[in-house]
Amino acid sequence: MKFIILTDTHFVARNRKIYGLDPAERLAAAINRINLDHPDIAFVIVTGDLAHWGEDPAYENLSMELKRLVAPTILLMGNHDKRDAFSRHFPDVPRDANGFVQSVQVFDAATVVTLDTLNEAAPDHAGLLCEARLAFLEHALMSAPADRPLLLFQHHPPFDSGLRYMDTIRLANPEAEWDVIARTRLPDYLFMGHLHRPIAGVWRGIPFHIQRALAHQVAFDLVTAGHIPGSHEAPEYAHVTVNGGHIVIHHCAFLYDGPIFSLQDQAALNQA
Repeated sequence: MKFIILTDTHFVARNRKIYGLDPAERLAAAINRINLDHPDIAFVIVTGDLAHWGEDPAYENLSMELKRLVAPTILLMGNHDKRDAFSRHFPDVPRDANGFVQSVQVFDAATVVTLDTLNEAAPDHAGLLCEARLAFLEHALMSAPADRPLLLFQHHPPFDSGLRYMDTIRLANPEAEWDVIARTRLPDYLFMGHLHRPIAGVWRGIPFHIQRALAHQVAFDLVTAGHIPGSHEAPEYAHVTVNGGHIVIHHCAFLYDGPIFSLQDQAALNQA
């Protein structure tokens, strides 16, 4: 199974910009590349912060753009999203019995579990897994087929990354999530967004991947604590292949339009 990860699209109303960028232009470029280069993917998953202010015109704009994708989409909530406005424009996206935008989807190659970590009542942008969402996670982990990898997706990381301000708005109750995982099943991979940077590692034995944002980026700065340092670094999507217990993740900087050449070409090697 192959799929694509995007995150933090931060859509706004059509023809508007944020931080000097038009998120729709960046998503359009990504979709063009995905449709052309990856016709065999099972889905495209967007791991939250779909809209920047969570307003109807932004979700309408996003909905129109995503219709251009050939592959199906799986959408998650992030701290900038609003569930009611989102649902008006994406009525077919699955919700659980409590109205949270989360699901379990069993594919031949893997089980995909998505969590809704949005806390609309938070005074900041920290995430939360309430008792109902933790119960959903527990059931998902316990009921998932044991004969294939389990891939867990959520917007907020449950651990510190070293990005000092961002670490104050991660998942607010990571121990509660870990308690559920520890007594049920470790996911084979954990995928997240929120931090706007490409970060990988291991959390309590679980390998993780944090996807670089589609919109504006968070700069690589492990010192600044009083605000979020931003940048206009090039966006990426991730191409993931799952084959048995073998998971490979490639980063694709889809706006690169420079030359492609052979590294074994002597003329290219000696080019001034």
